[in-house]
Amino acid sequence: MMTKIEELWRDALQQARNKPIEANGFRLTRMEPESRFDIYAGVDSSSFVLLAIGIHVRPPNIATDSSSLDYFRQQRKDGSWLMVLRLRQNGLETVFGKLCQDLADAAEGVPDEKALVVLFSERLNLWKKLFQHGGSGFLQPHEIKGLIAEMLILELLIRDGERDVHETVSGWIGPLGADQDFMYSDRTIEVKAIGPGAESISISSLEQLDCAVPMDLILATLRPATPGEPGAIGLNALAARIEGMIAESPEALNIFKERLLEARYVEHEFYETILFEPTSIAAYSVTDTFPKLVRDMVPAGIVGASYSIEIDSIAEFRSDMPT
Repeated sequence: MMTKIEELWRDALQQARNKPIEANGFRLTRMEPESRFDIYAGVDSSSFVLLAIGIHVRPPNIATDSSSLDYFRQQRKDGSWLMVLRLRQNGLETVFGKLCQDLADAAEGVPDEKALVVLFSERLNLWKKLFQHGGSGFLQPHEIKGLIAEMLILELLIRDGERDVHETVSGWIGPLGADQDFMYSDRTIEVKAIGPGAESISISSLEQLDCAVPMDLILATLRPATPGEPGAIGLNALAARIEGMIAESPEALNIFKERLLEARYVEHEFYETILFEPTSIAAYSVTDTFPKLVRDMVPAGIVGASYSIEIDSIAEFRSDMPT
Protein backbone atom coordinates (compact mmCIF):
# COMPACT_ATOMS: atom_id res chain seq x y z
CA MET A 1 0.00 0.00 0.00
CA MET A 2 1.37 3.39 -1.02
CA THR A 3 1.98 6.09 1.55
CA LYS A 4 0.45 9.50 0.89
CA ILE A 5 3.78 10.99 -0.14
CA GLU A 6 4.32 8.19 -2.67
CA GLU A 7 0.92 8.97 -4.18
CA LEU A 8 1.86 12.65 -4.42
CA TRP A 9 5.16 11.75 -6.08
CA ARG A 10 3.33 9.53 -8.58
CA ASP A 11 0.92 12.34 -9.47
CA ALA A 12 3.74 14.89 -9.68
CA LEU A 13 5.77 12.69 -12.01
CA GLN A 14 2.75 12.30 -14.27
CA GLN A 15 2.24 16.09 -14.30
CA ALA A 16 5.92 16.58 -15.09
CA ARG A 17 5.58 14.38 -18.16
CA ASN A 18 2.74 16.59 -19.40
CA LYS A 19 4.32 19.87 -18.24
CA PRO A 20 8.11 19.50 -17.94
CA ILE A 21 9.95 21.13 -15.05
CA GLU A 22 12.58 23.70 -16.00
CA ALA A 23 16.20 22.54 -15.85
CA ASN A 24 17.62 22.29 -12.31
CA GLY A 25 14.22 23.15 -10.86
CA PHE A 26 11.65 21.24 -8.85
CA ARG A 27 7.92 21.29 -8.27
CA LEU A 28 6.33 20.97 -4.82
CA THR A 29 2.93 19.88 -3.52
CA ARG A 30 1.93 20.63 0.06
CA MET A 31 1.25 17.34 1.83
CA GLU A 32 -1.33 18.48 4.36
CA PRO A 33 -3.09 21.80 3.64
CA GLU A 34 -4.32 22.01 7.24
CA SER A 35 -0.94 21.30 8.83
CA ARG A 36 0.80 23.88 11.04
CA PHE A 37 3.99 23.30 9.04
CA ASP A 38 4.92 23.62 5.37
CA ILE A 39 5.84 20.07 4.39
CA TYR A 40 5.97 19.23 0.70
CA ALA A 41 6.33 16.27 -1.62
CA GLY A 42 8.16 17.12 -4.81
CA VAL A 43 9.97 16.04 -7.94
CA ASP A 44 12.81 17.71 -9.81
CA SER A 45 13.64 18.12 -13.48
CA SER A 46 15.49 14.79 -13.48
CA SER A 47 12.43 12.98 -12.06
CA PHE A 48 14.06 12.45 -8.68
CA VAL A 49 11.62 12.56 -5.76
CA LEU A 50 12.12 14.80 -2.76
CA LEU A 51 10.79 15.97 0.59
CA ALA A 52 10.89 19.69 1.42
CA ILE A 53 10.14 21.51 4.65
CA GLY A 54 9.59 25.26 4.78
CA ILE A 55 10.92 27.24 7.77
CA HIS A 56 11.50 30.91 8.61
CA VAL A 57 15.13 30.71 9.78
CA ARG A 58 18.28 29.63 7.97
CA PRO A 59 18.42 25.82 8.28
CA PRO A 60 21.52 23.87 9.31
CA ASN A 61 23.93 22.46 6.77
CA ILE A 62 23.92 18.65 7.02
CA ALA A 63 26.28 16.29 5.19
CA THR A 64 24.57 13.15 3.91
CA ASP A 65 27.75 11.20 3.04
CA SER A 66 25.78 9.34 0.41
CA SER A 67 25.58 9.23 -3.37
CA SER A 68 21.93 8.18 -3.07
CA LEU A 69 20.69 10.94 -0.77
CA ASP A 70 21.09 14.64 -1.35
CA TYR A 71 20.30 17.44 1.13
CA PHE A 72 20.31 21.12 0.30
CA ARG A 73 18.74 24.34 1.55
CA GLN A 74 17.25 27.07 -0.58
CA GLN A 75 15.98 30.52 0.24
CA ARG A 76 12.61 31.52 -1.17
CA LYS A 77 11.55 34.89 -2.54
CA ASP A 78 9.76 35.84 0.69
CA GLY A 79 12.95 35.29 2.72
CA SER A 80 11.89 31.95 4.20
CA TRP A 81 13.86 28.76 3.61
CA LEU A 82 13.39 25.23 2.34
CA MET A 83 15.18 22.17 3.72
CA VAL A 84 15.18 19.73 0.81
CA LEU A 85 15.99 16.03 0.92
CA ARG A 86 16.23 14.36 -2.48
CA LEU A 87 16.58 10.70 -3.44
CA ARG A 88 19.08 10.36 -6.28
CA GLN A 89 18.87 6.61 -6.84
CA ASN A 90 16.02 4.88 -8.62
CA GLY A 91 14.50 1.81 -7.00
CA LEU A 92 14.53 3.08 -3.42
CA GLU A 93 11.38 5.20 -3.64
CA THR A 94 9.35 2.88 -1.41
CA VAL A 95 11.96 2.90 1.37
CA PHE A 96 12.44 6.65 1.03
CA GLY A 97 8.68 7.16 0.95
CA LYS A 98 8.12 5.32 4.23
CA LEU A 99 10.86 7.35 5.90
CA CYS A 100 9.49 10.66 4.61
CA GLN A 101 5.92 9.77 5.55
CA ASP A 102 7.05 8.80 9.03
CA LEU A 103 8.80 12.16 9.37
CA ALA A 104 5.73 14.05 8.15
CA ASP A 105 3.52 12.16 10.61
CA ALA A 106 5.95 12.75 13.48
CA ALA A 107 6.06 16.47 12.67
CA GLU A 108 2.45 16.82 13.75
CA GLY A 109 3.54 16.05 17.31
CA VAL A 110 6.28 18.66 17.69
CA PRO A 111 5.48 22.01 19.35
CA ASP A 112 7.18 24.50 17.06
CA GLU A 113 9.41 25.13 14.07
CA LYS A 114 12.62 24.85 16.09
CA ALA A 115 11.61 21.37 17.24
CA LEU A 116 10.73 20.50 13.63
CA VAL A 117 14.27 21.36 12.49
CA VAL A 118 15.70 19.20 15.28
CA LEU A 119 13.40 16.32 14.28
CA PHE A 120 14.44 16.64 10.63
CA SER A 121 18.14 16.71 11.53
CA GLU A 122 17.89 13.71 13.87
CA ARG A 123 15.97 11.64 11.34
CA LEU A 124 18.35 12.52 8.53
CA ASN A 125 21.31 11.41 10.63
CA LEU A 126 19.56 8.07 11.16
CA TRP A 127 18.61 7.70 7.50
CA LYS A 128 22.15 8.27 6.28
CA LYS A 129 23.09 4.74 7.33
CA LEU A 130 20.45 3.32 5.01
CA PHE A 131 21.78 5.11 1.95
CA GLN A 132 25.52 5.16 2.54
CA HIS A 133 27.80 3.83 -0.19
CA GLY A 134 24.97 3.87 -2.75
CA GLY A 135 23.74 0.44 -1.66
CA SER A 136 20.35 -1.15 -2.13
CA GLY A 137 19.08 0.19 1.18
CA PHE A 138 18.25 -3.36 2.30
CA LEU A 139 19.89 -5.53 4.93
CA GLN A 140 21.82 -8.62 3.90
CA PRO A 141 20.45 -12.06 4.91
CA HIS A 142 22.99 -12.51 7.73
CA GLU A 143 22.10 -9.05 9.05
CA ILE A 144 18.40 -9.90 8.91
CA LYS A 145 19.06 -13.11 10.82
CA GLY A 146 20.96 -11.27 13.54
CA LEU A 147 18.33 -8.56 13.88
CA ILE A 148 15.52 -11.12 14.10
CA ALA A 149 17.41 -12.87 16.90
CA GLU A 150 17.76 -9.64 18.90
CA MET A 151 14.11 -8.74 18.34
CA LEU A 152 12.95 -12.18 19.48
CA ILE A 153 14.80 -11.68 22.75
CA LEU A 154 13.37 -8.17 23.09
CA GLU A 155 9.90 -9.64 22.60
CA LEU A 156 10.55 -12.21 25.34
CA LEU A 157 11.77 -9.52 27.73
CA ILE A 158 8.71 -7.37 27.06
CA ARG A 159 6.37 -10.32 27.54
CA ASP A 160 8.10 -11.28 30.79
CA GLY A 161 7.18 -7.89 32.24
CA GLU A 162 9.96 -7.85 34.81
CA ARG A 163 10.81 -4.28 33.79
CA ASP A 164 8.77 -1.32 32.68
CA VAL A 165 8.29 -1.49 28.90
CA HIS A 166 10.11 1.81 28.40
CA GLU A 167 13.13 0.51 30.33
CA THR A 168 13.02 -2.80 28.48
CA VAL A 169 13.06 -1.21 25.03
CA SER A 170 15.60 1.46 26.01
CA GLY A 171 17.95 -1.31 27.12
CA TRP A 172 18.11 -2.71 23.59
CA ILE A 173 21.33 -1.06 22.45
CA GLY A 174 22.69 -3.55 19.92
CA PRO A 175 21.64 -1.34 16.97
CA LEU A 176 23.63 1.54 18.49
CA GLY A 177 26.88 -0.38 18.00
CA ALA A 178 27.36 -1.20 21.68
CA ASP A 179 29.56 -4.07 22.86
CA GLN A 180 26.49 -6.00 24.06
CA ASP A 181 22.94 -6.12 22.70
CA PHE A 182 21.02 -5.39 25.92
CA MET A 183 22.22 -3.35 28.87
CA TYR A 184 20.37 -2.83 32.15
CA SER A 185 21.56 -1.67 35.56
CA ASP A 186 21.65 -5.22 36.90
CA ARG A 187 22.20 -7.37 33.79
CA THR A 188 23.74 -7.46 30.32
CA ILE A 189 22.69 -9.72 27.47
CA GLU A 190 24.58 -10.65 24.32
CA VAL A 191 22.60 -12.41 21.58
CA LYS A 192 24.06 -14.64 18.89
CA ALA A 193 22.07 -15.96 15.93
CA ILE A 194 23.24 -19.40 14.83
CA GLY A 195 22.07 -21.96 12.31
CA PRO A 196 21.02 -25.55 13.03
CA GLY A 197 24.05 -27.72 13.73
CA ALA A 198 26.37 -24.81 14.51
CA GLU A 199 29.41 -25.94 16.46
CA SER A 200 30.88 -22.58 17.45
CA ILE A 201 30.07 -18.92 17.88
CA SER A 202 32.15 -15.90 16.92
CA ILE A 203 33.07 -13.22 19.46
CA SER A 204 34.00 -9.97 17.76
CA SER A 205 36.08 -8.23 20.43
CA LEU A 206 37.70 -8.40 23.84
CA GLU A 207 34.85 -6.30 25.19
CA GLN A 208 31.91 -8.36 23.95
CA LEU A 209 31.88 -10.79 26.88
CA ASP A 210 33.31 -8.37 29.42
CA CYS A 211 30.95 -6.51 31.73
CA ALA A 212 30.79 -5.28 35.32
CA VAL A 213 27.29 -6.68 35.91
CA PRO A 214 26.02 -10.26 35.46
CA MET A 215 25.93 -11.26 31.81
CA ASP A 216 23.97 -13.80 29.81
CA LEU A 217 24.90 -15.11 26.39
CA ILE A 218 21.84 -16.20 24.40
CA LEU A 219 22.10 -18.45 21.36
CA ALA A 220 19.07 -18.22 19.09
CA THR A 221 18.95 -21.01 16.52
CA LEU A 222 17.23 -19.84 13.35
CA ARG A 223 16.49 -22.04 10.35
CA PRO A 224 15.94 -20.46 6.91
CA ALA A 225 12.24 -20.76 6.05
CA THR A 226 9.88 -20.03 3.19
CA PRO A 227 6.55 -18.15 3.19
CA GLY A 228 3.71 -20.28 4.49
CA GLU A 229 5.86 -22.51 6.67
CA PRO A 230 4.58 -22.87 10.25
CA GLY A 231 6.74 -20.81 12.56
CA ALA A 232 8.35 -18.75 9.80
CA ILE A 233 8.92 -15.13 10.78
CA GLY A 234 10.37 -12.11 9.02
CA LEU A 235 11.34 -8.62 10.05
CA ASN A 236 8.09 -7.00 8.93
CA ALA A 237 5.83 -9.31 10.94
CA LEU A 238 8.10 -9.34 13.98
CA ALA A 239 8.42 -5.55 14.06
CA ALA A 240 4.63 -5.19 13.78
CA ARG A 241 4.14 -7.74 16.57
CA ILE A 242 6.44 -5.85 18.94
CA GLU A 243 4.89 -2.51 18.02
CA GLY A 244 1.51 -3.96 18.97
CA MET A 245 2.87 -5.07 22.34
CA ILE A 246 4.21 -1.62 23.23
CA ALA A 247 1.61 0.56 21.50
CA GLU A 248 0.32 1.93 24.81
CA SER A 249 3.72 3.46 25.57
CA PRO A 250 4.43 6.15 22.94
CA GLU A 251 7.91 6.75 24.36
CA ALA A 252 8.84 3.06 24.09
CA LEU A 253 7.34 2.87 20.61
CA ASN A 254 9.40 5.84 19.43
CA ILE A 255 12.59 4.34 20.85
CA PHE A 256 11.83 1.01 19.19
CA LYS A 257 11.32 2.69 15.81
CA GLU A 258 14.57 4.62 16.25
CA ARG A 259 16.42 1.41 17.06
CA LEU A 260 15.07 -0.17 13.86
CA LEU A 261 16.34 2.79 11.86
CA GLU A 262 19.71 2.53 13.60
CA ALA A 263 19.75 -1.11 12.51
CA ARG A 264 19.04 0.12 8.93
CA TYR A 265 15.63 -1.54 8.77
CA VAL A 266 12.58 0.03 7.17
CA GLU A 267 9.47 -2.01 6.43
CA HIS A 268 9.48 -3.20 2.80
CA GLU A 269 8.06 -6.11 0.81
CA PHE A 270 11.66 -7.22 0.22
CA TYR A 271 11.72 -8.52 3.79
CA GLU A 272 8.76 -10.79 3.11
CA THR A 273 11.09 -13.02 1.09
CA ILE A 274 13.76 -13.65 3.75
CA LEU A 275 12.25 -15.59 6.64
CA PHE A 276 13.54 -17.73 9.48
CA GLU A 277 12.03 -20.23 11.88
CA PRO A 278 13.29 -20.04 15.48
CA THR A 279 13.96 -23.62 16.56
CA SER A 280 15.59 -23.05 19.96
CA ILE A 281 16.78 -20.35 22.33
CA ALA A 282 19.41 -21.20 24.94
CA ALA A 283 20.88 -18.97 27.65
CA TYR A 284 24.33 -19.25 29.26
CA SER A 285 25.74 -17.43 32.29
CA VAL A 286 28.99 -15.67 31.44
CA THR A 287 30.77 -16.15 34.76
CA ASP A 288 34.45 -15.68 35.62
CA THR A 289 35.14 -19.27 34.56
CA PHE A 290 33.27 -19.01 31.25
CA PRO A 291 35.67 -19.58 28.33
CA LYS A 292 36.35 -16.08 27.03
CA LEU A 293 39.00 -13.51 26.30
CA VAL A 294 38.73 -10.08 27.93
CA ARG A 295 41.17 -7.20 28.04
CA ASP A 296 42.50 -7.99 31.52
CA MET A 297 43.59 -11.44 30.30
CA VAL A 298 45.71 -10.48 27.31
CA PRO A 299 49.31 -9.22 27.31
CA ALA A 300 50.05 -5.52 27.01
CA GLY A 301 50.33 -4.46 23.40
CA ILE A 302 47.36 -6.46 22.15
CA VAL A 303 44.78 -3.85 21.23
CA GLY A 304 42.04 -6.14 19.95
CA ALA A 305 41.06 -9.70 19.16
CA SER A 306 38.25 -11.79 17.76
CA TYR A 307 37.84 -15.48 18.48
CA SER A 308 35.45 -18.44 18.41
CA ILE A 309 33.97 -20.49 21.24
CA GLU A 310 32.99 -24.13 20.86
CA ILE A 311 29.33 -24.44 21.83
CA ASP A 312 29.77 -27.86 23.47
CA SER A 313 32.38 -26.36 25.81
CA ILE A 314 29.84 -24.04 27.47
CA ALA A 315 27.14 -26.62 28.22
CA GLU A 316 27.82 -26.43 31.97
CA PHE A 317 26.96 -22.72 31.93
CA ARG A 318 23.38 -23.23 30.72
CA SER A 319 20.91 -21.10 32.67
CA ASP A 320 17.33 -19.96 32.67
CA MET A 321 16.32 -17.21 30.29
CA PRO A 322 17.19 -13.80 31.78
CA THR A 323 14.49 -11.34 32.78
